[in-house]
This record gives sequence, C-alpha cells and structure tokens, in this order.
Amino acid sequence: MADIYTMDAEEITIGLQGSAVCDEAVQAAKRIAKDRGETVRLEDDGALWDVNPDGSVEQGERWPSDFDDE
Repeated sequence: MADIYTMDAEEITIGLQGSAVCDEAVQAAKRIAKDRGETVRLEDDGALWDVNPDGSVEQGERWPSDFDDE
C-alpha cells in the first residue's frame, strides 16, 4: 500500500495501490505535486520518495520523527 503526504507529514491520501503492483501511487503523487505546486512525499511499501511539481522523483530522507527511534 502507498500513502501521499505533504512535506510537513500531513496526510493527503492513503491506501493507494503500491508500486509492486502498479504505478497508481506514483502517478497520483506526480499529479498532486503538480496541482499543488509543491513537493509531496510518497510512502510506498516502506520506501520514501519525494515527488516534485516538475514530475521528478527522488529518494526521500527519513521523517524527522523516525530519528526518535535511534
């Protein structure tokens, strides 16, 4: 499963089909980023991707709250 968030970790959408099955989540994230004019975070089966308004996708860094686990 895949979810899309703002870069401030606010939920935009959840429960999308993950990339292991199809590209629904990536396409949705690209569309949302373009519509909003800002980078969004795609969390796809544990992997983090930053999707930019220009359609480029970069591997995302861990959420700041993830550092609390160390």
